[in-house]
Amino acid sequence: MALMRKIPALILATMLLLATGCVPDLSHKDIADLKRMPQNPLAYLDPATAHRPLLSHEEQQKQALAFLERHFAPWHTNGPLESTRSPFWAVDWVGKKAVFGENLRPVGQDRLQALVDRAAPETYPSLNLRAITVRLSDLRALPTRRPLFLDPDEAGEGFPFDYLQHAAVQANTPLHVIHRSQDGAWVFAETSLAYGWMPVTDLAWVDGEFARAFDTGTYLAPTRDRVPVFDTDGLYRFSTGIGTLLPLTGDGSHEVFLAVADENRRALLAKALLPPDSGETFPLPLTPLRLASLAGNMVGQAYGWGESFADRDCSATVRDLFAPFGLWLPRNSSKQAMEGTVVPLSGLSPSRRERRLLDEGVPFLTLVRVPGHIMLYIGEHEDRAALLHTLWGVRTRNLWNREGRWIVGKTAITTLEPGLEQASLSLGVSSLRRRVESMNLLLSPGRP
Repeated sequence: MALMRKIPALILATMLLLATGCVPDLSHKDIADLKRMPQNPLAYLDPATAHRPLLSHEEQQKQALAFLERHFAPWHTNGPLESTRSPFWAVDWVGKKAVFGENLRPVGQDRLQALVDRAAPETYPSLNLRAITVRLSDLRALPTRRPLFLDPDEAGEGFPFDYLQHAAVQANTPLHVIHRSQDGAWVFAETSLAYGWMPVTDLAWVDGEFARAFDTGTYLAPTRDRVPVFDTDGLYRFSTGIGTLLPLTGDGSHEVFLAVADENRRALLAKALLPPDSGETFPLPLTPLRLASLAGNMVGQAYGWGESFADRDCSATVRDLFAPFGLWLPRNSSKQAMEGTVVPLSGLSPSRRERRLLDEGVPFLTLVRVPGHIMLYIGEHEDRAALLHTLWGVRTRNLWNREGRWIVGKTAITTLEPGLEQASLSLGVSSLRRRVESMNLLLSPGRP
């Protein structure tokens, strides 16, 4: 009888052992889409329309002027920008959540309270000053470079998801500074896209004379990333990339003005001559070919949550791709998904959602949203929708219902079902197609 009672347990243990052995090790595997789909956006162009302008010249110039107005808005406000609605959300957050530090251990209340005190929320706003970044800088939710994570044992948490990381700000970006930390080492700054804390050493203070000289009206839009910028004395100042603007001096096709800080952190003008292949006059001609060519420079780049490590996340990729063409997009994916003409899809079956995208989506001008993620529809591949996006990983779930991530960690071109080739009885793989909520056409149908 004792043996008979043990048999079901032995069978269960054997089944679990076999099931465990069937779970694939994905840590060194790429999703199949990366191999079976061309990873060059140029491959998805329709030759008949590749060179056709997506906007009339007049309309694109109008869009570009509106872009510049927003870009320089931080220098033309006397109070916090309308978009700065929750400057101290992290103060409430650290009081309610268990958070983890860079050593993946829980952070004590003493350290968290010291951060709150350093932010001095009771005196906000304490400044009203114009400034400009002199190097790449991160905008943080609290005045510290040190990260704060949620439970690293949970899927999609821990590294690289530092919740204090709002965004990165490229060198020579206009700022509005509205607050100073208790110790004076950090300031709370606004751009037209994001806001947060940055070290005071990353900026220079701007007066009216500098602002008028810097805003030349003509700008260079970089068309590749990590372009080193040296002033005319040969001194390295910073690196620049896609999504930024540098004012042209008018003295040469690629000569630009730079902002540098003097000993009192006041902004001074310097000049630099960039390589001929580093950029073009803003705005670039808006055609599918030019969009695809620029996007090709982004494919394969590493994922960076909140633009950490000078990389991009999904919404930063989309925003930076359209910026050189003078099309303004918000920084946040949920707000990007509300731009242009929005087509709800959540009421359809997964297959009908993709069919609707294939039938009505405009390649290189249609964004596709799933909760917390944004993608760009670029065309068809073997009757499946092809999406360009920067993704951390594909959701998985094992036999014990534990969620995981099959890490991709870069900008890639995939279907709406990346990784589904590994779905089995022992491993569930989440389909993006099932989670698509909407698509939105950035330009109204019928243009130009």
